[in-house]
Amino acid sequence: MIKLEDDNKTLHITRGDATHTDYNCLALQFPIYNVSTGETELYEFQVGDKLRLTFYDKKGYTKRELLSKEYTITEATTTPVIELTSTDTKVFDLTNKRKTYWYDIVLNNDTTIIGVDTDGAAKIIVYPEACED
Repeated sequence: MIKLEDDNKTLHITRGDATHTDYNCLALQFPIYNVSTGETELYEFQVGDKLRLTFYDKKGYTKRELLSKEYTITEATTTPVIELTSTDTKVFDLTNKRKTYWYDIVLNNDTTIIGVDTDGAAKIIVYPEACED
């Protein structure tokens, strides 16, 4: 299971699940307010832009990262897709109940697209998987 809440920030995932471009898609958009037009526009990711997705223990921005993956944009788009393998999602603890972690997504190593903001931290809620391998 992969699900994004209505806040466009809180993710739900089952440990051991993978994301794919054809299904279970983990995609994002980066809205930017244009001062001159007074409208919000979607940032167009350019070829060569780099996205870094990092997962942390809850309240653990100052602790070690659980996983950090970098993606390079290969074609211009307003909605890039981030893929996780089942091995990637197994970095989360194997538990018998859901557990909350934090994450952030950074563009070109200098702009946080999703992370801690006025509404709090970006959360990923991880659910137990069906098997323990």
